[in-house]
Amino acid sequence: MEPTSPRAAAELLKSHDLHPSEVADFLEDRELREIVACLSDLDEQDAADVVEHLDLAIQRALVDVIPHGHMAKVIERMAPDVRADLIKELPDEVADGLLPLIAQAERQDIARLAAYEEDTAGSVMTTEYAVVNLDDTVAMAREELRRQAPGEETGYYVYVIDSGRRLIGIVSLRELLLARSDQHMEEIVDRDYVSINAEDDQDTLGDIFSRYELPSVPVTDEAGRLVGRITADDVIDVVEEEADEDIYHLGAAGRPIDYLRSSVLRIARERITWLLILVVTGLITSTLLQHYRGYLDQAVVLVIFIPLLMGSGGNAGSQTTAVIIRGLSTGEIEMHDVWRVVFKEMRVGLLVGLALGVCAAGRALLTHTNGGGGPVRLGLTVGLAMIATVTLAKTLGAVLPILFKKIHLDPALMSAPFISSIVDVVTVIGYFVLADLIYFPGSSPG
Repeated sequence: MEPTSPRAAAELLKSHDLHPSEVADFLEDRELREIVACLSDLDEQDAADVVEHLDLAIQRALVDVIPHGHMAKVIERMAPDVRADLIKELPDEVADGLLPLIAQAERQDIARLAAYEEDTAGSVMTTEYAVVNLDDTVAMAREELRRQAPGEETGYYVYVIDSGRRLIGIVSLRELLLARSDQHMEEIVDRDYVSINAEDDQDTLGDIFSRYELPSVPVTDEAGRLVGRITADDVIDVVEEEADEDIYHLGAAGRPIDYLRSSVLRIARERITWLLILVVTGLITSTLLQHYRGYLDQAVVLVIFIPLLMGSGGNAGSQTTAVIIRGLSTGEIEMHDVWRVVFKEMRVGLLVGLALGVCAAGRALLTHTNGGGGPVRLGLTVGLAMIATVTLAKTLGAVLPILFKKIHLDPALMSAPFISSIVDVVTVIGYFVLADLIYFPGSSPG
């Protein structure tokens, strides 16, 4: 059922005709005052369920307009990882005014999660999980779960720890129900489990969940102590976030933003930095063309093929970059594969460059020349330049994303525009070096 107003959305949520995510989707395009009106008609838990699904920027705005006492109660009932993200987003003075109003247990939980570096597994995990002791009997474990259930999202697995909170293994709820009450957890615990270190990069999460097809994975610290868990829906959020970042980076468009809610000034500010960098590389290309003006004065025909070479090199490099970035994101390509990848792309570049070079050389042979060498020399110059350009472009397209990954930068930053700009510079240099050797043998113009 489609709500007609924010207050109608609140009523539909209370009657269970709408899911909190559907209410949030409806509110996303509404004015802030309308969102507040909807939340004011809900109890604290329902309001928390809706706020969890709102964009972080909207959550941040709500903190400014909802009295801190009420907002603190809503935050207490939000998922641990979501409320930690919200608190980290707030200015220090706002957070300092809000945190004392939040219950101590939740406040300490927020501090633990907020301490993890951005883009680590710890920053996206939740501290809601079911846990029992290794020394417990099955009967004791069941009783412990009954005690935890009202306040924890237990999920499908129960985590088994020792006296030092070190993770020993997992037990499914099904196994726990079927086991005899007098059995000890040590007898039924599965010690062959998959876990994630809290400091691991969140980029690895998608690969782990897709490989093992798990509903959730425990998170441990360096000492092996259980500190949280990551669920499949958390990973979906991470994958979407990473995909958004990659798309923006591949287009050199800055950081992901709420496009419709962002001002023209903010959008321009996000994009201009990268465009200025690209302009600088473009100026380098222009400077090189000016430097080689002597060639162009004696053989204007050389100019005809510069756009062809630049375009082919840029496209060839962009193709490889897209494939390598995807491979790094999915785990198909690892850091130790660098030389294997480079050698393969170099050979691909030679084959593709040879085919394109023959076409370019054929076109050059049919082109009238004014001064300098003849058609054969022009064809040889253009053909070899095409082979060199495409080979180098594909090699750079493979190396640079892997290099960025090695120095802990997002490989997607080495996007198509950047590769094209770098290849343009190299193409101009290579083209005129070949022209010097082949088209103008024995002397350099200018």
